[in-house]
Amino acid sequence: MIAKGRGCRYLCLAAICGVYAFSFPLAALTPTMTTCDAASPFDTDPDDVALQACLDTYDWVLLKPDHLPNYVGYLVSDTVKLKRTGALLTTADNPHKATILAAPSLSSSILRASGINNFEISFVRFDGNRANRSVRDKPCDAGHNFRNVELTGVGFHVRYVESFGAVCGSAMTVGDSSNFEIYGSSFYDNGRQPEEANNIAGLWADGLTVFKCDNSTIRDNNFWDNTDVDLGVNGGPSCSVYRNTISHSSKYAFAGLVAGDPSRSGGEFSDNRVSAGYNLLGFGILVGCHPWPACGGGYASNLSVHDNRSTGAVVNFAVDGLNGGSVRNNSMSGARGDRVLNCPRATADYTVGHVINVAPLQSGYTVRIFDVGSTCQ
Repeated sequence: MIAKGRGCRYLCLAAICGVYAFSFPLAALTPTMTTCDAASPFDTDPDDVALQACLDTYDWVLLKPDHLPNYVGYLVSDTVKLKRTGALLTTADNPHKATILAAPSLSSSILRASGINNFEISFVRFDGNRANRSVRDKPCDAGHNFRNVELTGVGFHVRYVESFGAVCGSAMTVGDSSNFEIYGSSFYDNGRQPEEANNIAGLWADGLTVFKCDNSTIRDNNFWDNTDVDLGVNGGPSCSVYRNTISHSSKYAFAGLVAGDPSRSGGEFSDNRVSAGYNLLGFGILVGCHPWPACGGGYASNLSVHDNRSTGAVVNFAVDGLNGGSVRNNSMSGARGDRVLNCPRATADYTVGHVINVAPLQSGYTVRIFDVGSTCQ
């Protein structure tokens, strides 16, 4: 599969495709492959040294799946890194997934891919092991990174992955990247609200955080019970975000889907579905990011936001901080509760705050501003 707008040709090796159905660029005709037997998912000894050696030496690393007897997971006590262009990290028994598990002593992310291209991560479960981590009560900040997965590159694919149990920050972040696709994956139960953490603030975590989304696709993923923003996408030209499902049944988050940031222009957000139990989601869908201090009062620009649905949040659909683009045919119903950022008792299905040159702008809204320090008029 490739993101919309890409014309790259792919070839599936005949000897492998019947079993794994993976596809790779034509240049990668003879990939090296290993099942990385030096790493054992059946004990509690750290596996990161052996995993790193396999990732450094081989193009394809196929891990043992977690349905096998006495399976513990591949225990990581130090961040493992993808370094090879065209790398594949996956299971040896598709569709059964392999599990990579954060060791209690891990003090950074589980996996990092930085500045490499055309890699794939598929059929892997990333377990942040939050309850057993030595850093479980240490908030993420500029000097502390306890997210699960960090990705930066061009032309990569993430599919049928799970990421959960992150201490804080995010289950997965995508940095300065383009021409990628993330689909068919699940991001859930990441971070904690203060009421879960002895009143410690700053342990929140997103499900998926995308800082740049040029010519890329995020589709058909599932998010539930993350504690900051389930899916946050800054946007970018030819960025497509669609058919994602977000739900909250047991944990509160500040927002389900946040679309757009002043650092990027463009992006289409459509056919996403958000639902929440009482007082479990502040914003269902937020277009723009004015409620967050990091937004600095800037405006997202040229977003197309249409045919999305949000039910059960305190504010189901809010536009606050958008310059240019369109908002149309979205469905919002059943707003309830009183826990929403910067504005207690602001229950509403549809609100609009700071907006410039948006046409069309869907009608039926209440005017409300959620800026930091505002009086929520």
